[in-house]
Amino acid sequence: MSRRFTRDGFSRGFMEGMALLPGMVGFGVVFGVLAGSVGLTVAGASAMSVFVFAGTAQLLALHSWGGSDTLIAAVVAVVAMNSRYVLFGAAMQPWMRGAPPLLSYASLFLLVDPNWATAMRERDMGRHDIAVFAGMGLACMLGWVAGTIAGSAFGQLLGDTRRLGLDFFLPAFFLSLACGFWKGRGDLLPFVVGGAVAIFFDRFVGGSWHVLGGGLAGSLTAAFWPKGRAA
Repeated sequence: MSRRFTRDGFSRGFMEGMALLPGMVGFGVVFGVLAGSVGLTVAGASAMSVFVFAGTAQLLALHSWGGSDTLIAAVVAVVAMNSRYVLFGAAMQPWMRGAPPLLSYASLFLLVDPNWATAMRERDMGRHDIAVFAGMGLACMLGWVAGTIAGSAFGQLLGDTRRLGLDFFLPAFFLSLACGFWKGRGDLLPFVVGGAVAIFFDRFVGGSWHVLGGGLAGSLTAAFWPKGRAA
């Protein structure tokens, strides 16, 4: 089936993304506050959110800000954290196959966790409108950039963000995504293996390699473990 990019699909994806707007704005505010605390200006933090557009990797990069070998540390942190998008892109390739390359690659600039999950849902339902993916990604970007601007400009008025519980937003966000992928007991083993490997890497390797290690371990387990035994 040919891949499409329709106005109705874009509108549907954008409206679905708007439902995530409070969370994306809140996440952006956290980043903006932390960016301001390490000396980034509002313009600098906003530009980072537009051109990098990878919230967890941006937060991780801030931990390297101001230290020795800042650029190298920041690049390594971002690459390690965003390595999961290699797996995301591989999963999306069959769904986007046949679309014009320029359209596909431009849409993938908006790839984030929520619209990747939406693309997988569209694939499972036999739908092939790439505009749904792009529309949701644009809505997420608008919320993320708006939150970044607000947090960077006015974040110092909030004081300690932990007092407001904003530090819990990131783990809660990923936990909610993981729950959305659950389809039955057959998914238990990949979840357990991925989580165990991530904890091991976090404990004994450090940095952000637990993201890649856990993701690869869970994905490989799901790919090669016999479905009958997993169920």
